[in-house]
Parts: sequence; C-alpha cells; structure tokens
Amino acid sequence: MGMATSILSLQDFLSRDSNGLSYSTFFCPYCGQTHQVPIGEMRVGHLVEEIPHSLERILQHPPRKVQILFDRAIEEIIVEGVIRPLRQNGLNLSLLPAGQKGVLLDSETELGNQLALAVDDDTEILIGAGSGVICDLTKWVATRTHRPFLILGTAPSMNAYTSITATMTENDVKTSVLLNPADAVFLDVDIMVNAPMEMIHAGVGDLAARSICNADWKLSQFIRGGYFCPLPYEMTAENERQVHASARGIAHRDPRAITFLGEAILKSGLSMTILNGETSPSSGAEHVISHFWDLLTHTRHLPKNLHGTQVGVGTIIMLAFYEYMRKIDPGKIDPRQVVRHRPPVEDLLRENQVRYGKAAPIFNEVVKTKYLSDDALIDRIRWVQDHWEHLWNAVAPYAPSLASIREPLRQAGMPMSLSSVHRSKEDAIEALIKGPQYRSRYTLLDLAWEMGLFPEAAEAVLEMAGVLD
Repeated sequence: MGMATSILSLQDFLSRDSNGLSYSTFFCPYCGQTHQVPIGEMRVGHLVEEIPHSLERILQHPPRKVQILFDRAIEEIIVEGVIRPLRQNGLNLSLLPAGQKGVLLDSETELGNQLALAVDDDTEILIGAGSGVICDLTKWVATRTHRPFLILGTAPSMNAYTSITATMTENDVKTSVLLNPADAVFLDVDIMVNAPMEMIHAGVGDLAARSICNADWKLSQFIRGGYFCPLPYEMTAENERQVHASARGIAHRDPRAITFLGEAILKSGLSMTILNGETSPSSGAEHVISHFWDLLTHTRHLPKNLHGTQVGVGTIIMLAFYEYMRKIDPGKIDPRQVVRHRPPVEDLLRENQVRYGKAAPIFNEVVKTKYLSDDALIDRIRWVQDHWEHLWNAVAPYAPSLASIREPLRQAGMPMSLSSVHRSKEDAIEALIKGPQYRSRYTLLDLAWEMGLFPEAAEAVLEMAGVLD
C-alpha cells in the first residue's frame, strides 16, 4: 500500500468520491475500527490512454512487459478499444485470453490456476480488461503470481471491481475468496456506454442489494449479536440517490447517467473493502437467492443469468418479504407448535442429499450449524416476540419500501419478473426455503424459517413482490 492519507472527520469521509478515498485510513466513530482503502487509484471517465501513466505510477518506472487478461467472447471490443490504443502508445503488451466466443465465462478456480501458469516470467504487471468474471480471475491470477494489477472495467455490471474478494466457482459451488486488491481500477465510460444493456441492468441490480443486505446485517446483529457498522450504508447513500435520479438516463445509455452508475459501483465495492472484505454491506438474502439459482444452473441445467440481474429480482422479492414480516402479529405464533411441526434435522439432511447430490454436503454443513435445539428455538422465538418492535426500529433505517426501489428499477428498464431470469415460481419458492440452508449468512429468511412461516410465506411474498407473470 502507498502512503496512506488519514481522513479525520466523518463528513470529510462521506463527501469524498471513490478516488478521494485512495490509500486512505479513517477511524470510525460508529464501530471504533480504523477502516482503510488499499487501492491507489479509482476513476470513471475517458481513461484507456491514461493506463500507461497509471502503470508507471504503480511500478515506479515505465512498464517493460505487461499482460492483459480478457474474455475471448468480447475480443473484438478489447482489441479495438484497449489493446490497439495501448500498443500505439508504445506499451509492450502480451495477451492472456480466457474462454471462447459464444460461451459465458465463469470464474472457476481451475481456469484461474491455468491462467496463472500462462503468465510470462518477465511480466511485471497485469491488466484485467472486462467485467465481473475477468475481474475475479485477474485478482486470482495476480494474487497467485504475486503481480500488481490494474482493472479496466468494460461494463458497469457489478460492484466487485474495488472489493478485495472474488467469487470463485469450484465443484459447482460459488465461494467468496479474499484476494489482493487492485492497484488501480478504471471504468471507461466510452466502453461502458456501449456495453450490452443486460450488463448495465446487472450493475443496477447489484447496487439495489444495498436495500436488503444492510437490513439483514443489522437484523443478524440485533438477534444474534456480532459486529455491525452503518458506515458502508451511509457512504453509498448519495451514490444510490444519483443512480435512482438518473434511472431513465441509464435506460438510454446517457454517458452522465452511466458515469453515476460507475462511481456508485466503485463506492459499493469499497464499502466491503473498508471492512477487510466483509461482504455483509453488499450481500444479503437477495444474494442467497441468486447464488441458489446459480446452483440450479449447474445442477439442473437451468439457463444462466448475469449475477446482478438475478440480484435485482431477488432484491424486489426480499423488499416484499420485509414488508410481509413487518405486518405479521408475532403474538399469534406458538413456539411449541413451531417446534412440533418443523422437520427433524435428520429429515433435512436426507432431503438435501436427494435434492442436491454432490452439493448436499454444503447444505448439510450449514443446516447442522443453524438448526437450533428445541429449547433454543423456543427461547429464540420468545425473545424475538418480546423484542419485536425494538427489532423493527433497529432495522427500519436500512430497509426502504418496496415502492421506493421498484420505481427507479422500472425506469431503468430492469428485468423484474421471474420469467425474465428464466426461473419458475417453484424455483423461487425453493430459493426462499432452501437458500438459507445453502449459505451460512443469517438473513430475514432464517428468521422466517425459525418462526415457522414457511412454506406459506413464500408464495404470499412472491405475490406481494409482483414477480409472478
């Protein structure tokens, strides 16, 4: 990390754009931790021709050998928009292509290891030119080969450019892996405005998760204890406002609106980075739903969607779930009846084995951790009943209304139905009920399960969300 700038006031921290937070530290008045940003440069603009200067700043000398990692599916875009201009600027650039044309690339650990072996010995620095998967693979390769790297984002499709984690797939299961941060992140507006609209929508969807994940994080802290910090939510508030105000412009590829979206994406990634890779500020039940649907893609050969598009639909569903939960009368729930009617843990383990095959151990490990004893579950339900109003008062600042999020998503042209992500009503119900057994994170879905609200709640929530055709 370069020379760190110490930011002294909350107001100063919140007023800075992402690049203003480069190589900074900040003592947080909320949680008492010192947050730091280990990335040296983060910018949105017309940036391809500035890459050689950035590489020189990172290396502290003109780069002698650079390798660029990209997806063959967008090779023409990368060659014309990135490789040719960089070579014309005198950059000694060697290619590191991944995947094949016409096939959606995945950030598989096996592929990442193959790419790491393909890095030339004399390569000083890497460039990852692409979006989500290329970003994850570049982090993986750079960390494995101990190389500095610059990310050039070609689509505003997700918020991980500035995070210090990558979502990697191994044996059909996605996991979040802590990796080295980029030395610089550039989002080039000239390239991004021409990105496929579904990738632009994916970025809007990934950002919408903020509406659920921070509420889930606070809910978990209130019920189970643990760490919570409101700074990640606060530091992205103005960015969300700008994106919502620019929603129609996003739908029409307006460069100013896409710039707002790009800056919001950078800041959202930083909201995880300042917590040393903790993903809670950007990943809650909406991501549980998306990751579960990804599993169905692998195990049942359902169509593959962009991550952020699924997250957008998952966010709409979970916003409805929060409103559904707020309206129930907890006093009508009999804890002993819940215990009596819930399936024994052995039945859940067997069911997961039948349903999910080789992925079942992932489910069953989570089930064994989350499944409370009868007495503990009764105590949990009674405690929640006693603290019901306090719980919702604590969560309310982080849980906006469904209508307030749905409308800007609609204006941006977002897919907001199950059919738009090639998922059935049954797929959605299964994600709501079984998703909490697939991911260890505690969310509103776990609370609903503990209070015995499934399966009835699942169908009611989907109706409320308006995602059924």
